[in-house]
Amino acid sequence: MSSPSVGSSARLDPIQGVLEILDRAAMTGTNKLGLILTLLDLAPTLDTDAPGITRTHLAERYLEIHWEHATPYAGPDGDVTLRQSSARKRRGDGTTADDTKVMQEVHRLRKLLKCHNRGDLREKPLDIVKHGIKDSEWHLEWEEEYETALARVRASLLKNPVRYLQRLPGNPDPFLYDPTSDKSGITLLPGVVESLTKFAGILRPLVEFRFAQAVVRFNHETLKLPVDDVYSHLFGRERLMPPPAMRERLVQIQDGRCIFTGHPLPATGGSLDHVMPWSRVRLSQIENFLMTTRSVNSKKADSLLAPDAVERWLHHFNSNSVEIQECANDHNWPAGIDGVRRVAANIYEALDATTGVWDVDRGIQPIGDEGKRKVLALLQ
Repeated sequence: MSSPSVGSSARLDPIQGVLEILDRAAMTGTNKLGLILTLLDLAPTLDTDAPGITRTHLAERYLEIHWEHATPYAGPDGDVTLRQSSARKRRGDGTTADDTKVMQEVHRLRKLLKCHNRGDLREKPLDIVKHGIKDSEWHLEWEEEYETALARVRASLLKNPVRYLQRLPGNPDPFLYDPTSDKSGITLLPGVVESLTKFAGILRPLVEFRFAQAVVRFNHETLKLPVDDVYSHLFGRERLMPPPAMRERLVQIQDGRCIFTGHPLPATGGSLDHVMPWSRVRLSQIENFLMTTRSVNSKKADSLLAPDAVERWLHHFNSNSVEIQECANDHNWPAGIDGVRRVAANIYEALDATTGVWDVDRGIQPIGDEGKRKVLALLQ
C-alpha cells in the first residue's frame, strides 16, 4: 500500500495512519487505542455519505469496550485490578486519579451493581447489564448514574484522545476525521469508513495486542506475566458469549441441526458461531449467533459467508423470528436483525471481488463480483 510519508503535507492513507499511531504515537494511557477500537466498531454502522458520529454514540461504544476490562485479573499472588494509565492526577478534593477517566467511571458503575446485590452482572456485556436492570426497583438510579458516567466520558473524549489521536511526528494532515468538527461529534474523512470496514479484520488484532502491551507496561510493578495472558483477559470472547441455557434454546430453534450443512448437532449442543466474524465487528445481537458443529466452525473460522450460506442464515431468521426474539427476551439478550443486516451489508459492500468467503461445500473461495451483488441483494 503506497502513500505519502509522515512528513509530507498530503493526507496519509487511513490504514497507514493507524499503523503509524500504533508504532510511533506517544501514550501514557490506553485512550488512543480505545478510540481506534471504537472507530473500528462504528465504521460498519455508518452511511458512507454521512459518516458522522455523535459524541454520545462515540462515548457509548467507548464505555462498552472498556466495561469488560474491569474484571480483576487472576495473577499469581491473587486478583489484580489492571490500570490503563501510567499517569496519576491530583483531584480537587485531594484524592489521586490513577487511571483513565473511562475506567474510573466503569469501576464506579460496577460498584453500584455490587451495592444492589447484582454483582453477577458485572462480568456481563454492558448491553446485557442494561437489559437485566430495566425492570428493577432501582433502574432509575442506574440510569442516572449511567448518564453521569456517559457525560464524563464524552467530555474526556473531546479533550483526549479525540484531539490528539492524529498528532504524529512530522505533523501529518488529519487522516481519520476532521479535528475541527462540530463539538456535537466527529465526521470521518472521505474513504475512512470504507477503509476501516474493509481492513478491520487485520487492524483489530493489532490494536488489541498493542493495547495489551500498554496495560502490561502500566502494571509492571504488580504484573509480570506474558502479554498473551493479558490480551486474553482484556479481549477474550468467552465472557461475551450467550450462557449455556440460551445456547440450548438456539439449538432447539434450529431443530437440532446445523443451518449450513443440515447435519445433526452433537448432544453437547455444538459450537457457537459469530456469523459476522468477531475479528471484523463486535455484533452481540442474537441474530449474529448460530450453533454449528465444531468442524464447521473451525473451517469457517473468521471468514465471511459465501452467498448460499448467507441465504441459509437469513432464511433461518426470517422463518423463526418470533422464537428468536422470545429467546432474546427470556435471556435479557440484545436483538435487532435490521441492525445486523445493515452492518453486514456495509461489510460486504467494502469487499474486493477477490476476498475469500466460506462456501459450505467448497471451502474458502473468492466472492467475485456476482457473488457480492447476490449477497447485497439478500441483505437489502
